[in-house]
Amino acid sequence: MMLYLSSSPRNATFLRFTHLTTLVVLCLTIFTSSFSSSLFVKAEEQQQPCTITNDTIYYDLSPLKKTEGDDWIVKGYETDWKFRINICNDVLYKGDPNTDLKNTGVYGSKNDVGNSLGQTSTTPIIRGDSLIMEFNNGNDKCGTTNYRKTSVISFICDKTVEGQGQPSFISTYRDCGFFFEWRTPVACSTTKKGEGLGGWNVFLTMLVYLNSFEFFDLYRIVYNRMVHNASGMHQIPNWEFWCNTWDFLKDMFFIIMAQCPVFKPRRSGGRNYRNLPRDEENVLMEDEFDEH
Repeated sequence: MMLYLSSSPRNATFLRFTHLTTLVVLCLTIFTSSFSSSLFVKAEEQQQPCTITNDTIYYDLSPLKKTEGDDWIVKGYETDWKFRINICNDVLYKGDPNTDLKNTGVYGSKNDVGNSLGQTSTTPIIRGDSLIMEFNNGNDKCGTTNYRKTSVISFICDKTVEGQGQPSFISTYRDCGFFFEWRTPVACSTTKKGEGLGGWNVFLTMLVYLNSFEFFDLYRIVYNRMVHNASGMHQIPNWEFWCNTWDFLKDMFFIIMAQCPVFKPRRSGGRNYRNLPRDEENVLMEDEFDEH
């Protein structure tokens, strides 16, 4: 923007005021857009318990969480194990006074002896194409090692099962690692939660910019009217530039349309010999010559 110096104190004061106002508006625009972007980014980055996102894929296992009634009960076929599982919450079983079930996500009993087979977990994990949940640090150690009993559940998307499905026992490794599979529609991915926030972010940023530029153009109209005594269309900022741009676009439109065969003028009179065989063309030309 070109600056015009004026000897009038009133005009000089107006110039200082408008320039200061412009600076404030631009600063507020930048701050608002940055704040809105950071706000939406933080909202997306906050991971909720029992959920996980991967790019645009979103998983939520919270429907499998039980807060009352009985746990998910699994029988270890061909073994003497019986398991109780809860997702994103402690097991609800209270029938074993000898085992501390606080912060226990997987409980197992064998030969009337109960054990914690993994602590409560609220964090699903994506491993390749698999959705799993690990329950680590059970009460007992594995033999003479320092490793503690651990359980792993693999969730498989299956919309054909009844209700939420049912976990099933797969295998165990030396009664130290326990592996389960759960076919459930809850494991089917959905659209990433909060995916629409990006569009709102862009919309709000554009709205702020448009409002700032609208205010900027309004102040320039007032500036041209009061400082340069402009009137009519000449009050609009860069009026000549927009007029020349419109004339250029209009000329280019007519030039392009003139090249289209549909808009080219057709010949009037005479005969059209194009696309005729050579013999027929010669006969028609001779007939026309004889007529004249």
